[in-house]
Amino acid sequence: MSQTEQTNASVSPAPSDLPEPMLEKQAPREGTIVLDPVPAGNSTGLTLPVRKALIDRRWLARWGIWSVGILGVAIGAGVLADFAYYRFTKSMTNDAFVESHIVHLAPQEAGILTRVLVEERDAIKAGQVLAEIDPVPLQRAVEEAQAKRKVAEATLRLEEATLDRLEREHPRRVAVAEKELASADAAYEESSAMLKMTVQDVDKAVNEAKADAAAVQAALTNAKEEFDRYTKLFADRSAPERKLQDMTREYRAAQAKAESAKAKVERAEVDRGQVEVARRSLDQKDRAREKAKESLRLAELGDLEIEVQKHQVQLRRDEVEQAARTEATVATRLQNARIVAPFDGVVVRRYRNPGDHAPLGSPVLSVYDPELIYVTAYLEEDRLEGVAPGNRVRIWVDAIPGAMDGRVVWIGQATGANFSLLPRDVTSGEFTKVTQRVPVRIAVDRGPRWGQLRPGLSVTVAISHGPGDPEWAAAEAERQRHRGQFGVSPTAVLGGER
Repeated sequence: MSQTEQTNASVSPAPSDLPEPMLEKQAPREGTIVLDPVPAGNSTGLTLPVRKALIDRRWLARWGIWSVGILGVAIGAGVLADFAYYRFTKSMTNDAFVESHIVHLAPQEAGILTRVLVEERDAIKAGQVLAEIDPVPLQRAVEEAQAKRKVAEATLRLEEATLDRLEREHPRRVAVAEKELASADAAYEESSAMLKMTVQDVDKAVNEAKADAAAVQAALTNAKEEFDRYTKLFADRSAPERKLQDMTREYRAAQAKAESAKAKVERAEVDRGQVEVARRSLDQKDRAREKAKESLRLAELGDLEIEVQKHQVQLRRDEVEQAARTEATVATRLQNARIVAPFDGVVVRRYRNPGDHAPLGSPVLSVYDPELIYVTAYLEEDRLEGVAPGNRVRIWVDAIPGAMDGRVVWIGQATGANFSLLPRDVTSGEFTKVTQRVPVRIAVDRGPRWGQLRPGLSVTVAISHGPGDPEWAAAEAERQRHRGQFGVSPTAVLGGER
């Protein structure tokens, strides 16, 4: 029903305007204005009060329409002003998300999961054991490595004992050999002197014996001549018999002395054999001295034996160190069979359960640090003007009613297109310009709803333009860097829960 029809239905005509048959039958309806009869001279057929009421109604309708229009214009102007304000004083985007450093924890050894000690949503502490691969094979490997190390250490002790014995024996051997050489030298010198003395004594005795023999031979010749002369004189009875007898005795004595002198010469010549004996003794002493010298040289070669033994000891030490490194490596592998919380955080995903085979590097749990929550907004490149580190940011999280505040930490140094799996290729000559987006990290101010932030939530941000606060941004970036800089390794947790 139109407005005109509603007006006509609300205002009923006067009874005088209706046909006669209808005057008696028509009854006033609810909400209908019944007009009194008017004089015949009134062309409108309405009384003055009714006309005034109709005029008032029309003015009210006009004022209502104008009020609604003005209100609509005001609202539109406000929205337009707000849009213009945000458009020229802020950079807005809904391509933003709550993010954190989500770490996918995986074992460094493949095997069967025997324990998973946490569930999703569990809070964890740095160094806490979260899961474990079956440790039995690695424990046996550790025991084998320990046995090899002990064998290497025992071999090293034996080689060190041998080296110590050689180092102790070598000076003594050299000293004994030097003494033997000195004794052999002394014996050789003594034999050499004895030989010289023997030669001199024998030569002297022979010469003396020969001289005596020559003198006795001369006396014998003289005695023989005297004996022959007196024998001839006695035969001629020119000499007495007594004189002949004296000459005979002297001749025979001279003969005896000659025989004795000859015997002495023979004995002296026989003594030359002592020279040969002394010479042989000297040769024997010389051989003994050469033997002593060779013994000394062999004793001095003990230095080389010690050097060889030292190299052997060093080799055994290297073997011990290698065995120790192997044992440490296997022990490290045993420690790496555990998954340890690298920092205080929250478990957000559990991928595997006890009994599952965990391949090397396959994640078992995903965790993040709830104290390292931030917003990453991917801002269009043409909206970066006026955005600077430290600028204030208004944040609307789709999952959280109301708005939150934050500040820009840093602006990325490259667009996301540089890290796309399918990089842009404009060498073909066909090019369609696409506005690139630059990541902007935003630190969210702590407030009552801070704990409701979850990585992955969609966010709309409005970044205020201005010079920013570089000092605050640098300090906040350093805080986040320090917060995400270190983690606890499984090897840093000694023993652990088993």
